[in-house]
Amino acid sequence: MLQNEPYFMKNKDWYYHDPEENKYHLTDKAPREAIESYNEFYEENIDIGFYHFLIQDTEKSYREDLKKQGKSNKEIEQEIQAWKKRIDYTE
Repeated sequence: MLQNEPYFMKNKDWYYHDPEENKYHLTDKAPREAIESYNEFYEENIDIGFYHFLIQDTEKSYREDLKKQGKSNKEIEQEIQAWKKRIDYTE
């Protein structure tokens, strides 16, 4: 069963994703409710379906960032494949 989106993810101004850590972080704009949601999010085990959704969302964002940096399609694919190896969650 897919979990609902955590409250802290309701507003993109409240959080960002660090692809190197493969972790979300809160910004200074996050209200108390978002902070509580964030803490709960990392305390609980995430079901594999929701984790897969997060990986897909993060990959899309990472691709967009690489494109903005002027990377070619080949460079983007190489970076994405290297990133996927670092975050492999199937083991």
